[in-house]
Amino acid sequence: MTSAAITAVEAYFQAFGARDMERILSHFAGDATWTIPGDPALAPWAGSRTGPEEIQQSLTAFFAAVEPLAFELGTMVEADGRVLVPGRYASRFHPSGQVLESEMILRFTVTDGLITDYRVFEDSLGITRTHLGEPTTRMGTHR
Repeated sequence: MTSAAITAVEAYFQAFGARDMERILSHFAGDATWTIPGDPALAPWAGSRTGPEEIQQSLTAFFAAVEPLAFELGTMVEADGRVLVPGRYASRFHPSGQVLESEMILRFTVTDGLITDYRVFEDSLGITRTHLGEPTTRMGTHR
């Protein structure tokens, strides 16, 4: 049986895959926090954001800079409203045109069917370097 928290996260991923901003934002509480490690001066989608307007700014920057090539999610695990989602991705970053393949873990906190906290654990240095067209670290596979 799937938990309500996992159902909420799955609905978010469906909206995210369609890049449907209105549907994406509908899955977040009004005071939700959104954290993607990194320097927003180098990777404009990175940093900590609060609320739908700031989350939308991050997503808009991400969609403009990142072309998904592959995206695989592992088994979601939920405990007390926290959902951990392991995965792998390959993305082409603009303006560099370089590709990074890497692993990630996404952590969602869900309360009353809405995401209240989203945090990414990934190779943020590799992503920033790929985005800027620099050599990457060994964690991700850079092409």
